[in-house]
Amino acid sequence: MNHVCNKISFAIKNTNWCNLRCAHCCENSGPNVALDIMPLRYVEKYIAEFNDMPLPKWEHMVFTGGETMAPYFHGRMEYIPQCLEIAASHGMVPFVKTNGVWGTNEELRHRILRDFANIAYRQNKLMSMDISVDAFHNNNNAVVRILNDVVRSDYLAPAVRISLLGLNDAKSYATFMHLIDELRASGLDVEIGNNGSFALWVPHVRGVSVYYDFGVHINKIGRAAKNNLGQVVPSGHPHITDGHCLEIDNKHNAILNYKYSTPVNDRPMFDVVKELMTKIR
Repeated sequence: MNHVCNKISFAIKNTNWCNLRCAHCCENSGPNVALDIMPLRYVEKYIAEFNDMPLPKWEHMVFTGGETMAPYFHGRMEYIPQCLEIAASHGMVPFVKTNGVWGTNEELRHRILRDFANIAYRQNKLMSMDISVDAFHNNNNAVVRILNDVVRSDYLAPAVRISLLGLNDAKSYATFMHLIDELRASGLDVEIGNNGSFALWVPHVRGVSVYYDFGVHINKIGRAAKNNLGQVVPSGHPHITDGHCLEIDNKHNAILNYKYSTPVNDRPMFDVVKELMTKIR
């Protein structure tokens, strides 16, 4: 297993349901897809087994979808907080990927941000969410509201980290710059850094940095392939080749590096990873 000498990162796809149906979605997610949320007992099982593997691992992990916040949309208000608690209790630092559209719903926005902050203080770990901002997501208004809530709150600002993830194409860059204009119009003092990041300040709250990654490309699979959307122009960022990503989806398939797949079938995680590694060779 020479390939596993590099660190492995871990992701759990909790559902393929999404409230949006974006043209570039490599998952074929959408509102007509079955909700089919991964049961919490499996979230616990997979995280525990990943942690127990005798391999170098990153301490951060990702919860993804579909729309990861789907349980909130369907009345399962404790599901995501319980996922975060499970991850943090096993020593992991959780990141939640989301389209952020829930930010326009004031009640839901306050509930989600408060849930994240409460767990951050209980577990003494920063809770992070990665929000997609690009030409395919019509969510600038939602993101403005989320960022204003976080930055202007003495309770949320130290506990919740926001990252904005974007595609490396001209339309998505324009969408991001329009977001900057909207943030400034909302009263936030925004300064854009040279490394693809921008920082937000308000007088009575400590500085909060929010990073925007221009290096994401479209994977020509799923709906992206059906719509004939291919890879966008490379960003020039160094390609990460010194590690692996393991994802377990809500159908209990293990996927390595978004390419090699095998059913888990209740096998020990280490056996599953060994099988996947043989497919790289």
